[in-house]
Amino acid sequence: MKDFLQSPKIKIFLSVLLVLIMLAVFTRNVENNIISTTLNTLTYGLSKVTAAATADHSSNKSYDELKAENEALTTANRELRARLVDYYNVKEENTRLWMFYDLKKEHEDYQLIPATVLRRDTNDEFGSFTIDKGTASQISVGDPVMGENGLIGWISEADAYTAKVITILSPQTSIGAIDNATSDTGIITGSAKYADDNRTTFTKLNSENKVEEGDIITSSGASGIYPKGIPLGEVIEIGYDTYDTSYYAVIEPYDNIDKVTDVAVVTDFDGQGEILKRESAE
Repeated sequence: MKDFLQSPKIKIFLSVLLVLIMLAVFTRNVENNIISTTLNTLTYGLSKVTAAATADHSSNKSYDELKAENEALTTANRELRARLVDYYNVKEENTRLWMFYDLKKEHEDYQLIPATVLRRDTNDEFGSFTIDKGTASQISVGDPVMGENGLIGWISEADAYTAKVITILSPQTSIGAIDNATSDTGIITGSAKYADDNRTTFTKLNSENKVEEGDIITSSGASGIYPKGIPLGEVIEIGYDTYDTSYYAVIEPYDNIDKVTDVAVVTDFDGQGEILKRESAE
């Protein structure tokens, strides 16, 4: 290829080509079209000659050599793709971890497993969903599930690589809770009446409760199933249940549960299961 480019004929050809390029740049009239056409023809010819020279160079290699080179390139490309996939997986995992960095910093005893929502149960009006982590990641049934801004549910089923989450919008949920402003205690449980609006209820309130709109409700930690002090939502309405003659409050969670895509499962925390351990010991 080097000898080809240094031959006198190709030097003349390149010189003529350079002149034609200059004429094409500085000519503004009809001649410009003629020169452009000639230029395109010569450029096409040059590309064919160069390609032929390259082909001649490659043809010096045997079939086995070319085959070996191709296999080596294929292997290298496969390895690079695998590394790229690993890189994006790690990057995504780190992004999820950073979402819960403040939570981990505030509660160093929490063991958090970040996870992504795989699919939602369209037949469940209370927003249950399946995540991409399971028992292989040390996740167990009953583990609390955090959104970016507070507790949003718990693990109801788990296999090796997936787990189902029941949300705090569901009547299946029962979380001991406390009003941070008044210290009134009750139970967070879902209701079909409010679930469509991304709301749950703070039930079993004392008749002399002082709960008011705007109060922040957090987990009490009394059962040992959920950590103490996790935000559950804000009071937006006070009501009275004539059926069981008790007061309740309507709570709006800090996360829009239908739109949550990333969560963190709390697999361990200080005091986890203490009540159950004491009861079993007795």
